[in-house]
Amino acid sequence: MHFRNPTWPAPRTFFGALSVRDLRDLDAQVAFLGVPYDGGTPQPGNRTGQSAGPAAVRERSFEIFDYEEAAGQGATGWYDIEADRDYLAGVTMADVGDVAIQGSDQEENYARISESVRAIVARGAMPVAVGGDHSISYPLGRGMEQVGELDVVHIDAHADFADEFDGARYSGGSQLRRLVELPFVRAVTALGLRNVDRELELEPMRDLGVRWATSLDVVELDADELVADLVPESQALYVSVDLDVLDLSIVPGTTLPEPGGISYRQLRSLLVEVARRGDVKGFDVVELNPPHDPSGNTARVAAWIVAHFLSEIFDRPR
Repeated sequence: MHFRNPTWPAPRTFFGALSVRDLRDLDAQVAFLGVPYDGGTPQPGNRTGQSAGPAAVRERSFEIFDYEEAAGQGATGWYDIEADRDYLAGVTMADVGDVAIQGSDQEENYARISESVRAIVARGAMPVAVGGDHSISYPLGRGMEQVGELDVVHIDAHADFADEFDGARYSGGSQLRRLVELPFVRAVTALGLRNVDRELELEPMRDLGVRWATSLDVVELDADELVADLVPESQALYVSVDLDVLDLSIVPGTTLPEPGGISYRQLRSLLVEVARRGDVKGFDVVELNPPHDPSGNTARVAAWIVAHFLSEIFDRPR
């Protein structure tokens, strides 16, 4: 048997993309950013471990496609037999590493997350962040200010819309509420909800004009009609995907898995339609909790979400 190479480099970057150590040197269309932070997990009662998420996705992403940039021509992409076509060919990508988390200093950690995104956007790249608990979506979204008026799409089993938990206003249970309060955020849409507190979350969502669809809506309605009805046409979209929007049988390795979730194909259909609503400027995939899925399958699902969503984004005119 002949092997092209007798060894292979263990994956150290997302999809084998080029590593960029200094954000000032970034020159790519896509910048992958790890955010190994779980300090925003509401306590007591919720399991932590999301800080291991970026490393786990990097490890499993080599199974999706190999970047293999040739002479500056971008990714070789991957072949989708179902569509009988190649995706992401020619798209330039870089892995800018992980945000340097500083112990329990939440304010400093949020500042570093936001500054990382600002630097990526300033270089003309799309930030693609992998977490990390869902609290990181607030500082990630805050860092997008320079793109202008922003519409947010939140895909999650939970609303994450409580104003505070036991006095804490910056957690994975409040990040969407904090995003709504940013002056440059225009519209917010939540998709896939199935575990929401009526008083703490649903009523404030109504008051602040948030649009939403439940998991049952996603299961029973066509994705194109549902998304067209709820997500406005937009010049700038930021999308946050919490893995627990999927059924717990698919993603056991997440922080708060819930029964009755949507399938992977239903999630992919949502992402296709969201990409058609406008120009996606950045997105995150959060709440991977590797210690609770030793098989690594949840990390593989997270890697595929990144690959599939990027494929749809770059399949649209940009």
